[in-house]
Amino acid sequence: MIESKQIQIVEGALKLFYVRGFHPTTIREIADACNMSMGQLYHYISSKDDVLYLVHQYFHKKVFEFIKAQNIEQYNTPGEKLLSFIKANMTFASKNKKLIQFISTETKYLKKDYLNNVLKMEQETTIASYHKMLEDVNKETPINTDLEILASILTYIVAFLPLKSWTVKDKSINDIDRCLFDFILNGLGKSVQQGTNKLLD
Repeated sequence: MIESKQIQIVEGALKLFYVRGFHPTTIREIADACNMSMGQLYHYISSKDDVLYLVHQYFHKKVFEFIKAQNIEQYNTPGEKLLSFIKANMTFASKNKKLIQFISTETKYLKKDYLNNVLKMEQETTIASYHKMLEDVNKETPINTDLEILASILTYIVAFLPLKSWTVKDKSINDIDRCLFDFILNGLGKSVQQGTNKLLD
């Protein structure tokens, strides 16, 4: 789990990464941005690659805390829980566009062991959550498709706003979210749509 000082490093580094990019930013600049000496910084990291890996841990922590705050368990049916989880992830993506864009473009520069850990994190958190909810829905209302594949597709689709909304920049965020939600619902089938209107209000 990422520690408070590591979060300080990430938040300072991201201010630089968003403006200058990952590669041009130096370790000394990161130390200055997070109000640490070089010695303090090197107590928590050994290289700039470590910072990039910490960004991913930071991202998953933020997602987890945001989703937890939505209190998805308040909903009664598996369908409502799934739809509220989708909506919560779409809202998070909307609120954290720069972070998701940065992760999307820079992940390829992770060292192999870090990359494997990041992929494992995604598989065991967001994708696994979707899969479990889809299984619960499927017990009541057959979805009639490969749930493992569908869980991965949903994880990607909800990131449309930060990754591809530039292709529809004349559309409002609400229009994009509504279209995405409708698209997902149509893919899941009408019988899974219980509680949709309440969730979109």
